[in-house]
Amino acid sequence: MRKRQSSTRSREASGARGTSLPPARRRFGQNFLTSPGAIARIVEALDPAESERVVEIGPGRGALTDALLARVPHLDAIELDRDLAAFLRQRHPESRLRVIEGDVLEVPLGSIGPGPLVVVGNLPYNISKPFAMKLVTERARVARAVLMFQREVASRLTARPATSAYGPLAGRAYAITRLFDLPPGAFRPPPEVTSTVTCWRRRPPEDLPDEIEAPLREVLHAAFGRRRQTILRNLRDALPGGDEQAGALLHAAGIDGRLRAEAVGPEAFVALARVWPGRARQDSPPPV
Repeated sequence: MRKRQSSTRSREASGARGTSLPPARRRFGQNFLTSPGAIARIVEALDPAESERVVEIGPGRGALTDALLARVPHLDAIELDRDLAAFLRQRHPESRLRVIEGDVLEVPLGSIGPGPLVVVGNLPYNISKPFAMKLVTERARVARAVLMFQREVASRLTARPATSAYGPLAGRAYAITRLFDLPPGAFRPPPEVTSTVTCWRRRPPEDLPDEIEAPLREVLHAAFGRRRQTILRNLRDALPGGDEQAGALLHAAGIDGRLRAEAVGPEAFVALARVWPGRARQDSPPPV
């Protein structure tokens, strides 16, 4: 079961002031978080200060929203489902909750407000990878985040070198840690998969300089093109100069071309990005 952006969280009970709850829509694959214990753990992990600008992704019916508003005086929330957005506006005054109705992938984080953002949300499975890339691209706007992913996605985001799930781009921008898993029973209706809550803390700018980001994306796209191939063969297929150019670049970066990309450490990829010509073929996003 795939969850979309409005598929986030709430109690299956009547809303505040007697307002009936919007139903879970099958076409959105909505799964609302109903576990009070899980909500409390997410808020505790985020630990928002009253002075911080907190942004919730996909608030749904607002169970997590309510818990956050008990900790901070104001909250921004991005919700795709117009009925849920209207429901939330009825429950809370705009002085406490500003609901931005739209697709989070199309909302520039810099437009939400001044200051570094603290982001929290149960990410829909179909946007989890592009949202992770959005966090990398717009990292200057984000101080930290607590985000829920499908467990398999969380495993890739937190994987270490020499593992099959490894993809180092997000890990250059953020220190990402797994916090805890949530079973399907924590949601109504329950999804068919386990979810994992992760913590993201922005790394210092020197860990991923702006001038390195674009070539690093190209490097990772080329290096991980076929995970079972050596990095030399993958780069050879991506570069116009073939074996000769790929070998020269790997030599300059100090990388053994006989290794698979998953065995290459993040510092080595940065070294490769610094000598990368930027002319590789790129048909899909790099691994996050």
